Amino acid sequence: MDTHLFLTIILLIIEIMAFAWLINDLNQSKKKQNKIIELEKQILNLENSILEQEKNIISEIKEIKDKLK
Repeated sequence: MDTHLFLTIILLIIEIMAFAWLINDLNQSKKKQNKIIELEKQILNLENSILEQEKNIISEIKEIKDKLK
């Protein structure tokens, strides 16, 4: 009976360690995911800025074209 109790306790310890490792891994994945999301937001902001600049350039070209007519 002592062997059975000892093995049960060891199994419980292993399960607790595995659960703690899983929680830690999920937290690390969440941090990485948040960082990726932040980088994607920065890229979108940069793309929007580029689009605005392109609109301004097109507008200026149209103005110059109209002046030359």
